[in-house]
Amino acid sequence: MDITKCKIADFNMAFETDIKNLSKIFREYVSDFSKEDVKICITDNDIELEKKLAEDGFDTKYATTYKLSAIHRKIGDWLPSQKAFVLHSACFDVDGVGVAFAAHSGTGKSTHMMLWQKLLGDRMTVVNGDKPIVRFFDNESDKAYAYGSPWMGKEKLGSNMKTQLKHICFIERAKENSCEPIPTEEAIAKIFKQVYMPTDPIATSKTAEHINRLLNSCKLWRIRCNMELDAAEVAYGTIFRQEGEK
Repeated sequence: MDITKCKIADFNMAFETDIKNLSKIFREYVSDFSKEDVKICITDNDIELEKKLAEDGFDTKYATTYKLSAIHRKIGDWLPSQKAFVLHSACFDVDGVGVAFAAHSGTGKSTHMMLWQKLLGDRMTVVNGDKPIVRFFDNESDKAYAYGSPWMGKEKLGSNMKTQLKHICFIERAKENSCEPIPTEEAIAKIFKQVYMPTDPIATSKTAEHINRLLNSCKLWRIRCNMELDAAEVAYGTIFRQEGEK
């Protein structure tokens, strides 16, 4: 087994696996440290679990993919004890302001994010296109930070960076473009579907606490959009004009 050391979400993580090119896959996150915050070891049982959970059935030619999924699951199980969790979303930074698009797979959150990129150009940087890590710190009780991670989705969009997350937007497909704030009560049911939930009861409880903290740290929006540039113009104008950040 090889040991690969990485700094992900400002955590020192050591991975013990038989993935020979893991340092290449995680190259933007490879680091060197004397003491890890967590050591992730992948066992045959972990791989068997990924085989069972594979939506399209297990294919031996994608064995590394299942191993990477097992690593991600173990990280997701550990993070809640560290005031952090995985949020299934497309997350980006605009002029130092973090925005996350959450939606069911196939809704078009990545497409909508790239419309913002076309609109804003260099003012926008993609943090993570699929699975950013959200983290809190004791000395900043009202702030949530979103970090890039090696799990960036099929488009491989992301950066090894962090941003203060200030806006969470729930994306819905529609013919007419609109953007409006929603109450926390409505957002709760939506966001629970987009968060990795550990099976351990204590970790699950902590995750719920972190979700509540996130919703109280951010402004919450519903974006109804088509796939035209006007969709980005409407959403960006509404969110940043009301926030006074335009």
